[in-house]
Amino acid sequence: MTSDAWWQQFFDDDYLRVWATLSKVGDEEAASLWRILGLFEGARVLDAGCGFGRVSLPLARMGVQVLGVDQSSSLLAEAERRRGELAPEQLRYLRHDLRAPLGESGFDAALSLFSSLGYGDENDDAAILGTIRAALRPGGRAAIDTMHRDVLAARLAREAVPAHRLPDGTLLVEEARFDPVAGRVETTWFWAGPNGSGKKSASIRVYTITELVRLLERVGLRLQAALHPDTGAPFTPSGPALGGRVLLVAVS
Repeated sequence: MTSDAWWQQFFDDDYLRVWATLSKVGDEEAASLWRILGLFEGARVLDAGCGFGRVSLPLARMGVQVLGVDQSSSLLAEAERRRGELAPEQLRYLRHDLRAPLGESGFDAALSLFSSLGYGDENDDAAILGTIRAALRPGGRAAIDTMHRDVLAARLAREAVPAHRLPDGTLLVEEARFDPVAGRVETTWFWAGPNGSGKKSASIRVYTITELVRLLERVGLRLQAALHPDTGAPFTPSGPALGGRVLLVAVS
């Protein structure tokens, strides 16, 4: 485990200001996961890579007992700020490197959302998925929501430079360089607006869906379904974005 990995400094206050406004509405995603995974009041859910509690919080409000785990102290501080009056037995947060064993088990479901894999190498990701597998009860389900290589290739083929306008007027521009041999995308984001400017860089291993399924199988998780994250419909590589993001549901 290297001590100078890019992601150890990436998820800070600038990340919150820029990316928190771009992520999907947590309430909608929580409702979709409730339906797709067959969750229920009192179910125990591990949110592995919970960030600022975007999905942990609404799930807890729906009656799920959630443990949110992340390595970023900045994101966890924001998650605690947003928790309101929810009791610790309903919603807990833990700072932890998920490549190491968690020490808790018996969860009905475990989540890895918003492309929380690929920061290191395949062994790192296998270790994270192994932690998730060990945390599940027998028959528990894991839900992995991520970008995949096909949709990245489709986007790069259009030679477009993605740009977003944030609610405060800040312009965010992404420049990506893909290494098809290493399977990594080197990305730098630049932003400028009324609250200042800045940039952040990341190096992410982007897997094909086939490779992701092999990683799941490597740690003892069996694929149950590949779905569209928003609707829960079976995944199909259709349209110019080749289906977009994918939600892999696997059982322990």
